Amino acid sequence: MKFINSVFFDTSSISKTKTIKNLVVRGDIGAVFSVYIVRNNDNYYYNFVTKSFQAVPTRLLQQQIINNNKLYSTRILFPTVTADKDYDVYVYAESHFDTSFNNDFEKSLLYRVKNIDNRLNEDGTYYLNNNTRLPSSLYQYADKTITISITHSDSAVTEAVNTSKTNTNLNISGADFTFLKSRGKKYSSVTNRLSVVDNPENKVTANFLPAMGSANHSMQFVRKPALGDFFVITTQTVNGATSSSTNVILDSVDNIYAGMKIHGVSSGSLTANTYITKVDRETKLVTMSQSNSFADGITLTLRSYGLTNIYTLFKTRLKINNLAGALSTVTHPDTGQPTEFNFVTTKSTDNLTTGTNCKVTSSKGIGTNDTIFAAGLTTADGSADGTPITVAGVDNASSPNTITLSAALANNSSIVENTVMFFKGSSLTAEISFDIEFYEIGDTNFTLFLDLDNILTITDES
Repeated sequence: MKFINSVFFDTSSISKTKTIKNLVVRGDIGAVFSVYIVRNNDNYYYNFVTKSFQAVPTRLLQQQIINNNKLYSTRILFPTVTADKDYDVYVYAESHFDTSFNNDFEKSLLYRVKNIDNRLNEDGTYYLNNNTRLPSSLYQYADKTITISITHSDSAVTEAVNTSKTNTNLNISGADFTFLKSRGKKYSSVTNRLSVVDNPENKVTANFLPAMGSANHSMQFVRKPALGDFFVITTQTVNGATSSSTNVILDSVDNIYAGMKIHGVSSGSLTANTYITKVDRETKLVTMSQSNSFADGITLTLRSYGLTNIYTLFKTRLKINNLAGALSTVTHPDTGQPTEFNFVTTKSTDNLTTGTNCKVTSSKGIGTNDTIFAAGLTTADGSADGTPITVAGVDNASSPNTITLSAALANNSSIVENTVMFFKGSSLTAEISFDIEFYEIGDTNFTLFLDLDNILTITDES
């Protein structure tokens, strides 16, 4: 009797592109075996001659170990795919050629290559296939798409990417960025830190340029963005109507966690600032921070703020660095040099000598309380350390546009026509940037949002 002692096949998942893997069978010289590979999605078989999959069953028939190394090796070509595929690899010991498996390795005559990834989900199903059946020998994944986006609740804000900056390893899709990689793709943080490659594909840089879609509005920066401003979205369905209750039963509480904010409902109304405070996974009862009345069957849209639940929800691991944001600044119109100011215009029509109404070429982007720098501008009482004169009001409708100063000029000063005037505190655009380092790509497409509501205040100056 000849024995097959082991079968080696790398079961780590592969990407959508054409990939070659080796199958190695070790055993006694003279051991005979056959190999067949099934693509489970359509029950196609691998043809070892044409190196393609076909509907008619076929196999690598009755191969014999003949070399002194006591092994047989063959290369298998997995083609490029556009959707997820999974494969089972079988080795059959040909008993009528006096061959069997070593009982310490396999007790039957047919060995199915076992996938080494036996991770489980919270519900006890396998991570690779999301059911209780043992995972297939090999999984081939089409790309998963992670969308990176900014959002503001004020419709006057236009979300946009900043193409004047360098955006690294990302695709631009309208107002968003996308990052496409195959499910299960993993990256080593150690490799990245050692800078083995100059521009690792898992490190991305995103630059956004939110702007005022309505010219009569201006934006002010409240604070710099923080990690807690990022969020992802999940949805769930109400199972049974509620009336002014802090409790609701859902169809499922998978991917529902305490701390999530209920942001929207498909119909009816929602009490503001409603958060999940408790989840009973047996009864599927969810406790909320506010009382609500929900109709049966409506969909709740929930936001999970911060990065904590991203892996739990989507099996993606990532880290965000270098998060920054500020109002856009302008260059000097005469020198072209950068300035610290957010808006620039000129005094129009006439000289300003008395009163507080200052006519300007354009006021669209100037905001109330903005500080001003212009030749001829004084403090309120004319002293060097007096109260600065700021913007008290903006009239974008007048022609020419007019701003109201918080005080009249002192010491018989004047701002003459065509004087360049700089403003700080409001703008028509802001610049947001951050880096993301991906460590593992999960099993689900999702969008990572940055909530601008806590970062930008929008003022209607009409």
